[in-house]
Amino acid sequence: MAGVEQTMWVEVLGEVKARAGEQEITLGPPRQRAVLAILALRANQTVSRAELIDGVWGDAPPASVEGSVHTYIHGLRRALSVSDQAVLTRTGAGYQLVLGQRELDLNVVETRLAEARSLARAGKGSASADLISECLAQWRGIPLSGLPGPFAESERVRLTELRYQLVEERAELMLAAGRHRELVTELGEAVEAEPFREGLRAQLMLALYRSGRRADALAEFEAVRRLFADELGLDPGAALTELHLRMLRSESGLESPAETPPQARPQVPAQLPHEAPDFVGRATELEQLAAWCAATRASGKALVISAIDGAGGIGKTTLAVRFARMVAGSYPDGQLYLDLRGFDPNRAPLSANDALGQLLWALGSTRQRSEPDELVSMYRTVLSDKRVLILLDNAVSTEQVRDLLPGTSNSLVLVTSRNRLSGLVARDGARRLTLGLLTESEALDLLRNTVGTQRIDDDPAAAAELVRLCGYLPLALRVAAEKISGRPDTSLRELVENLHAAQDRLDNLHVDDDEMTSVRSVISWSYTSLDHELARTFRLLGLVRAPNIGAFAAASLIDRPVAETEGLLRTLSEQHLLEPESDRYGFHDLIKVYAGEMAYSEEPPEVRREAIRELMVWYLTGMRAALVRLIKDYPLPPLAIPGTTHPLPDFTTRESTWKWYEEETKNVAALIEHAGEIGEHEIAWQLTWCTYNSFYSTGLMSEWIQILTIALASTEQLADPGPKARILMFLGIGNSRIGRNEIAVEYLERGLSVARGIDNDHLRSSMLANLASTLREMKRYEEGITYAREAVELVKPESPYYQKAGSIDALCELYVESGQPEQALRYAELGLEAARACDAALLEANMMVNVAHAYRDMADMTTAMREYEAALELCVRQGDRYHEALALLGIAELRRRMDQYEDARKHAHRALDIFLELGGEESDVTLAFLASLDTGATS
Repeated sequence: MAGVEQTMWVEVLGEVKARAGEQEITLGPPRQRAVLAILALRANQTVSRAELIDGVWGDAPPASVEGSVHTYIHGLRRALSVSDQAVLTRTGAGYQLVLGQRELDLNVVETRLAEARSLARAGKGSASADLISECLAQWRGIPLSGLPGPFAESERVRLTELRYQLVEERAELMLAAGRHRELVTELGEAVEAEPFREGLRAQLMLALYRSGRRADALAEFEAVRRLFADELGLDPGAALTELHLRMLRSESGLESPAETPPQARPQVPAQLPHEAPDFVGRATELEQLAAWCAATRASGKALVISAIDGAGGIGKTTLAVRFARMVAGSYPDGQLYLDLRGFDPNRAPLSANDALGQLLWALGSTRQRSEPDELVSMYRTVLSDKRVLILLDNAVSTEQVRDLLPGTSNSLVLVTSRNRLSGLVARDGARRLTLGLLTESEALDLLRNTVGTQRIDDDPAAAAELVRLCGYLPLALRVAAEKISGRPDTSLRELVENLHAAQDRLDNLHVDDDEMTSVRSVISWSYTSLDHELARTFRLLGLVRAPNIGAFAAASLIDRPVAETEGLLRTLSEQHLLEPESDRYGFHDLIKVYAGEMAYSEEPPEVRREAIRELMVWYLTGMRAALVRLIKDYPLPPLAIPGTTHPLPDFTTRESTWKWYEEETKNVAALIEHAGEIGEHEIAWQLTWCTYNSFYSTGLMSEWIQILTIALASTEQLADPGPKARILMFLGIGNSRIGRNEIAVEYLERGLSVARGIDNDHLRSSMLANLASTLREMKRYEEGITYAREAVELVKPESPYYQKAGSIDALCELYVESGQPEQALRYAELGLEAARACDAALLEANMMVNVAHAYRDMADMTTAMREYEAALELCVRQGDRYHEALALLGIAELRRRMDQYEDARKHAHRALDIFLELGGEESDVTLAFLASLDTGATS
């Protein structure tokens, strides 16, 4: 409004916002707002471009970062220009945001806080408290909420800590002024948010006491004592303990935040395994881990890495999970867990690339970059603005772990390994914690927790001998405890004598420094007491190389009804011979070794082979049934062996079917090598064929290529050339996906040579289309078009719609990229019709975007816009974020060609937000496009 001064106001104590007078300013995408936050918190100072890059992108800025800074500064200058003052200026060394003392909420806090402390020194405590209340009112949520980058994360921590310091300072003043009743609710909320701040708890205790709530206070102190013992293995500090004693002399109490359940956090990974219910001891180790975390935060360092090493069965994972659950609340962006399989007796360790793929998938990234360095960069970028707890279990080496460490991040990484991982300490600043055996006292406590105090304390000598025989190893103690619990009428002394005898029988199996030595005899002691069915089930499960197994699969292995199998698995779990994992069961790896030993020593070879073969057939039948349920018109290869006679899970919904398929792919991958070893070559390649959709969607290409190589060896043993052609095609797809296009072409050309001799148009068409797409990636357009046209020519009216759509999509994309839009449009209508007929929404969206590109390149802007908008509508309806972003970027390009720069910028920013969210490599293209808009608009 004319004549009204448009003064500036900027907020950082919550979501970053700005106003000019009464007018809200649109500040743009998250990184643009992150740039503003840095400039605002360093108002009236020059901030260099390098400092902005470090603060927003951290250690892994993209190649186009200079252009991005220019784009964001330009966007901010335009947004802030509604003010009457030139608030964002360029200096020779960088940029400066000019703000008055009362134009930033944090400045207002600092000014009023100085006044409040002056009043307190003058003896005016109540007035000082009121002024601090005004300071606290400036916080409107989490400071710098939603902003990426290391600067925003460190400032979030600092400003949140400042807020709680002010809460404590104000409470002290109000308690001294006799205003305790006003404090109870506020302190309760503060303690709920920060449950381990003992200063706040002491103030709440005193406020409750002074408000006449003595009973509540006594009850609440007992609750906080339990919280500290359970979560930290500690007692409350001296101040709280002393205050409790005064409560007993008619003073104060505590309300426990532990009784208030945490708020649900949608779409945040929560992958930590369940916690051992009988956890004992390790108080020193837990204290040390907590101290390292606290010291790192206090020093301003971003990343805590703790490497926990020790022997197998000693409790590394149990300790790590215990500590992770204690501190999980401090990592609001989620908890990741990954078994790196460093010491799995049946599977190779997880490669760093495949581990990165799984972690990125858990963090919500739905597109994968191809090269290892790009995967690392994407992973660190995703984590740069998050506080995530990452537990990497069973690492085999430093090299396996190093690429899994975040860059600049306020995350916590816990690594467990049987090796010492010295390189992680020397080069990456990890803190090593070597876990020893339990003390005798801790070992006895574990037995008391599981067996009962009286039985252990009635014969202390026998109990001491028992824990010695178990080697003070937690795993062995848990197995022994279950054995004792199952014989309530037998004396502890008799049980110890039986264990002595069991160890004598197994002496010939002992090897120096073999970590099985201390646990094998205890497992044997438990195993020999199993009835026939349980022992048989235990042995046959030892044959399975898969990481876990469900009741339906286990029923096929042991050839028993599902209900009976569920009971057997439950019983073995109750005796600590199996570990429950949701609706599945797995072995501790040491127990798995023992179960395998028993299978090979007590089961005839033909029994072992038949059992494991039936399991493989069950999985193959199940995977094929799931694919038929999931994908209409899916081209399953013919099955040359009879299917299973055992029941499959009920695939009632697409969601439950996909969940089963994705989880079981991990088990199938472990069975493929075994199938090849025992000569079940038909099963080996067919199982591999069934894994395509899971591996391709999650991007775990290195692991997939490993099992494809195994499957290829199996196809060499078969007379039918079809399996070999199919596996060669998948090897081409897998290698192309990770950027090995030359190798991919070799596999695809070999596969095509085999496929040309087979009467299967669909197989040849698929091979040709994939070869054409790989050549397109290599910019070899003419060759690609030749192959894609041949793929399309193989399509007949009776061909499956999926085949038609895939072939035509490959050809359309090649014609568009090679500058032949008219040719693309000739085929597009048939391709879209086929895609819609088989519900292939991704193919439909991709073709719609390419149709719009074609009209754009023919300068038919009206039709192109209509096609982009139609594609956009489909993508939003289907939840297809990737193609939605491509359509938005297409619209932005159209607007630029029409000199409509503001609209072009708006659509490009929307596309950029999606590409950044998905980790798409197109984000760099979009940033370059935005930078070019500024050049075009000013030229």
